Amino acid sequence: KPGELLPPRKELAAQFGVGISTIHEAVKSLDAVGLVESRPGKGTWVRHNALESVINPSIITNRFGPIEAETIYETRLMLEVAMAELAAQKATPQDIEAMWEAFNAAQNVIDDNEEFTRLDWDFHMAIAKAGHNVLIETFYHLSRELLLDLVIDVIKLPNVKKEASEYHRIQAEAIAQHDVEAARQ
Repeated sequence: KPGELLPPRKELAAQFGVGISTIHEAVKSLDAVGLVESRPGKGTWVRHNALESVINPSIITNRFGPIEAETIYETRLMLEVAMAELAAQKATPQDIEAMWEAFNAAQNVIDDNEEFTRLDWDFHMAIAKAGHNVLIETFYHLSRELLLDLVIDVIKLPNVKKEASEYHRIQAEAIAQHDVEAARQ
């Protein structure tokens, strides 16, 4: 996972039944494409931004071109319901703390549309991570550009931030209580 230290190369070679030189070449290749970072004598870590290195969210817009707001909304609704359900089932105390930190940070800048949007995104990503389903988290990450374009337009409407914040508070409480039905709603 992003940020994790890989096992030593000798251990990887034994695990995969290959020579150390094969592991060395594999790590060099992963480093070249931005997935890992190696420091001699210290080890190799999966980069925190490894997902962006593999699949950039702009791939969606390049592949499909402009997508209607209704389509984006439908997709967002499906992903966020699934994320909330999984988070309510699987969230650890650390996940819940990260979710509340992101929520509170967004509330502290509610008058700044740009900063609120950025921190609101952190709240949604905290929920995605709390579900411990890397595929749903990745899909949500990939749709980021599309979702943020929609949010940036909608956030300017009257009372949207206030209403969204209330829904987020209710959702965060449901996830923290591991109440799947309430989180889904």
